[in-house]
Amino acid sequence: MNSAKSPSEADEENQAKALKGRNYVLKELIETEKIYVRDLGTIVEGYMKKIEEKGVPDEMKGKDKIIFGNIHQIYDWHRSYFLAELEQCLQQPEYLAKIFIKHERRLGMYVVYCQNKPKSEYILVENDAYFEDIKLDLNEKFSLSDYLIKPVQRITKYQLLLKDFYKYSEKAGFDCSEIAKAVDVMFLVPKRCNDMMNLGRLSGFNGKLTAQGQLLRQDTFLVSEQDSGVLPRSKERRVFLFEQILIFSELLDKDSSTPRYQFKKSIKMNNLNIDNNVNNEFCKFALTSTGTSERLILQAPNKEIYEAWVCDINKALDLQKNLLTALQSPIEYQRKEFPDAFNKPK
Repeated sequence: MNSAKSPSEADEENQAKALKGRNYVLKELIETEKIYVRDLGTIVEGYMKKIEEKGVPDEMKGKDKIIFGNIHQIYDWHRSYFLAELEQCLQQPEYLAKIFIKHERRLGMYVVYCQNKPKSEYILVENDAYFEDIKLDLNEKFSLSDYLIKPVQRITKYQLLLKDFYKYSEKAGFDCSEIAKAVDVMFLVPKRCNDMMNLGRLSGFNGKLTAQGQLLRQDTFLVSEQDSGVLPRSKERRVFLFEQILIFSELLDKDSSTPRYQFKKSIKMNNLNIDNNVNNEFCKFALTSTGTSERLILQAPNKEIYEAWVCDINKALDLQKNLLTALQSPIEYQRKEFPDAFNKPK
């Protein structure tokens, strides 16, 4: 007797396994969301209320709001709206991707939270004994620091769960185009969060970072500063590429889980020149600033980072040139950008 399964039976079995896996991921997402809302509640209803009742030491006055950032906003939204929307997906799993795509803008509150996080960490460390007393008063197992890192962990966890949901949906034979969009959204939001946390750890820059346009890239390079023909030893620098400016910083507390960056120098993009290749050496490019003799040579850690930076710097420089053209010769600029509008028959 032949017990081998037919192709259709095998397909049905594989689809059933994929559906089971998809449902498991969905249930895990909702169960962990409930735990997350409970943890946010511990911060808002527990720690925040206790600190308000107890009062803060003189050296902490005015800083207590910095500790929590916009955690209340995050808590209210997840508790009142987002959890309920996720729970609806148990009956309509196809709705999951739509939720994350729809709320991309709303999830920007995590970017705000992460920008504030380094300042919060500093206050917590400086007043460790006070917060330990609060923890004992509340009879809490975990410290306030343990709870305040949870939004950062959660925004990353969504991406991992959506990837699993995508994998099982694809195996089950569903159209995954919307889920792919949701995965992209939940890749970009944590990336922006990480960017903002690192920016929050940058000190010594006198300008306003929010006025420098979008942060395009940040990476660590070996940088040598060449002036008057002398090429000194390379130094490790964290470099931030904005639309309007390039910022170089020194990495402090290198072995710490929360590194800090000290501002060293900056070049405005409208003064920047780039040499994409330095003596055909691996992953090196050079930058100069108009009106100075200084030349900065940057060595990227790998080819991928080198190519991405050279590409994005050149794009940013092209944008600067286009903006300058638009200001100096607006009609000529419009003719170039929108030729169809100028070539219509009269």
